[in-house]
Amino acid sequence: QRKQESFTGEEDDSNDMLRTMLLETNPYLLVVTAIVSVLHTVFDILAFKNDISFFKNKKSMEGLSLRSMIVNAFFSLVILLYLADNDTSYMVVMSN
Repeated sequence: QRKQESFTGEEDDSNDMLRTMLLETNPYLLVVTAIVSVLHTVFDILAFKNDISFFKNKKSMEGLSLRSMIVNAFFSLVILLYLADNDTSYMVVMSN
């Protein structure tokens, strides 16, 4: 169906809304938003990589609180369920 619409030149409302947003928004704001989004993604990936290397090289749980790790995992689960319940975009849900 979408391929047929793209060949016939028909557009749906999402394309129209995206075009309106891009044309009516200040270009500097769009550039800053894109830069911040890319930086956030890069820092998120780096933090995840460092977490993996930290726990991979850890021989014992000395200095780590199991209770705080469980509480943090619970809070992350609550946030994930909240985002999923509110039909948040998959990009935001997956970054959480």
